[in-house]
Amino acid sequence: MSCFDRLHRVAAAAVIGAVVVGVVGCGDDDAPATPATTTEALATSDSTTSTTSDTSTTEDEGGQSGSETTAPATSAEQEVVDRYVAYWDARFAANSGTPNPDDPALREYATGAQLDAVIAETEANLDQGLAFRRADDPHDVQHVTVVEIASDRAVVQECVVSDGVVVRRDTGEVVNDDVATHNVRGELQRVDGVWRVSAARLVQQWEGVAGCALGS
Repeated sequence: MSCFDRLHRVAAAAVIGAVVVGVVGCGDDDAPATPATTTEALATSDSTTSTTSDTSTTEDEGGQSGSETTAPATSAEQEVVDRYVAYWDARFAANSGTPNPDDPALREYATGAQLDAVIAETEANLDQGLAFRRADDPHDVQHVTVVEIASDRAVVQECVVSDGVVVRRDTGEVVNDDVATHNVRGELQRVDGVWRVSAARLVQQWEGVAGCALGS
């Protein structure tokens, strides 16, 4: 599979519908950014989330990643992280079982282009007979760090192991069960007094549990 195909199938689904910026890690720092538009892998599916403003990961002797966290610097940062994680949970729930593009949770946690994208993704899964399912043995790696909060805009950095499964609803056939690690930049806007995800952009990806999931 070519680098482009792999990114289009796996990384794209992690940051649904968003315009990808920055470097996508596939061995070519000058490769053009790839729009995220397909749904054959998951980014955050019931993972254990570090809701802190300062998170580091460490690699144990078995090659698995663990987390070492500190308390959130402010309640405002905690609120941003909680809302960001809730968006991905809502996306997963809306695409599980029979996908529901009218799920009110999508509108509760997303806004603007990201809302349009997640609705379109869910409609496509509904039309194509697909659904999300959790991995039998999930890696449970998702670290979210607040980078910036300014007025009604916030930025987070996420490191997540994408290990969810996409299946055909009628047969249960597995369409995609690839595992990849994604470094994602998320943006949120405060709308009607609450934070909603307005963009999620893939910065870098690695095959398997690697990269930012292993720490240093």
